[in-house]
Amino acid sequence: MTASTESRSSRIMAGLLRGAIPASLFTSGILLAFGYATGLIYSVGDPRQLTSIFGGIIFGTIVFALLGFALKPNRTNLLSLTILSTVLLIAGYSIIFLNSFALNNTNIMTVAFLISSPAMAVSQLVGRFVHGHSLLLRLSLGAVQAVLVIVFVFVYALEYEVHGQLNLYLGPLIFLLTSVVYFIVIKLV
Repeated sequence: MTASTESRSSRIMAGLLRGAIPASLFTSGILLAFGYATGLIYSVGDPRQLTSIFGGIIFGTIVFALLGFALKPNRTNLLSLTILSTVLLIAGYSIIFLNSFALNNTNIMTVAFLISSPAMAVSQLVGRFVHGHSLLLRLSLGAVQAVLVIVFVFVYALEYEVHGQLNLYLGPLIFLLTSVVYFIVIKLV
């Protein structure tokens, strides 16, 4: 193995461990917390609506994670994307509220897409841990973040259903606490 190959491999591993994985944990926690806090999960009245909610989450997470990692990490982008994400979250809640928590498939998909928007701000936040990477590598990290968020949310939703829809708050709590611990470890290492 040459020195450049080792260097590239270490940059990829650092990007995964310091970028994509913590970003996916934090994004999953935010997404689940928003779904819990707004009552979105209770808006799903029919199992056929699950396709819409997961479709919106999948599409939104991919778009927003790639966008967040595509932009160079700096304070201006972090602030801009945080404000944009906040506006999109407010828009998502407004759709829920204006429809009196009775959402059709289109509204559920739209809200699920909008609540995935924190992925871009989180990508910017962790992007400072993986600065100096090429655009292709940053986009790859965004793709890994998106896939992990989708898997985490799906596995948690399945676990929640299997256990009789009890203790919904545990999912966001576990992901957010794990994120905090992970960020502390990254900062110290």
